[in-house]
Amino acid sequence: DYNIETDMELGQSYDIVKKRSEAVFKPIEKEIFDCEYFKDKLKPIYEEDPNNFDVLKYVFNTLKQQGCADSDPFLTKIKTEYETLAAEYNEERMKEFEANNPSFAAKKRYDEGNFEEAATLYKEAVEKETDPEKKAQYYFALASIQFRKLDNYNDARESARKASELRPDWGRPYMLIGDMYATSSRNCGDAWNQRLAVLAAIDKYAKAKAVDSEFNQEASSRIAKYSASRPEKGDAFMRGFTDGSTAKVGCWIGETVTLNF
Repeated sequence: DYNIETDMELGQSYDIVKKRSEAVFKPIEKEIFDCEYFKDKLKPIYEEDPNNFDVLKYVFNTLKQQGCADSDPFLTKIKTEYETLAAEYNEERMKEFEANNPSFAAKKRYDEGNFEEAATLYKEAVEKETDPEKKAQYYFALASIQFRKLDNYNDARESARKASELRPDWGRPYMLIGDMYATSSRNCGDAWNQRLAVLAAIDKYAKAKAVDSEFNQEASSRIAKYSASRPEKGDAFMRGFTDGSTAKVGCWIGETVTLNF
C-alpha cells in the first residue's frame, strides 16, 4: 500500500501484485482473517452506501460470522441500523404481500378482531380469485363474519348462497344459513312465524345432508334439536293449513316451507 502511494515508477506494478494477492486470498479469507481485517475491509463499503439494506445485511452478517464481539462499537452501530431497516423492509414486504393476497390479510384482520375490515378484504379476495373452490371458501368466510360478527343476516345469506353455487356439493353454506334461521327465529314475529322459521332452518340442515354426507351427523343433531319447535298441528288447522301445505315465513327470511308438525 505504501509503495502504491509513493513509488512513482513502480506503484502501478505494486497495485497489480496486490490485486493478484487479494484474488488468491479471497476464497479462503474467511478462514484465515479475523474481525479486525473484515472491519477494515467492510467499513469503506458501508460508508459508501450506509442506507442500503443489502449492504447493511452483508456487512452485519459477515462481521458476526468472523467473530466480532456483540460489544464491538462498529458492529453495534451496524446492527442497530440493520434492524431498523429490516423492520421497515419487512413491513413493506408484508404490505405488498397482503395487497396481493387479500385472503391472508382478511384472516389476519379477523384474528385481530377487526371484522369490518376482514369482511372488506374477503370481498376483495373474491373479486381477485379465479379458482371456484377457493372463491367458495372466501364467500363462506365472508358469510360467517357477516352473520356471527356483524349481525348482517341478509348479506350473510347472499354470501353463503354464492358459496353453494360455486360448490353445489358442499354442505357447510347450507348449515350456516340454517343457523341464521334458527338463531333469528325468536325474533321472527309471532309464535306461528317463529315456528315457520324453525322449519326453514330444518330444511337447510336437511339440504346440507342431502348434498354432502360429511354433514350427516352434524345436520341430524341440529334437526333433532329443533324438531320440537316445529309448528303445532292444531295451530296450523286453525289457520287453514294441513300437513304438506306450504306457507311463507315472515320477517327477513321470506322463504316458503312445506308444513310438517
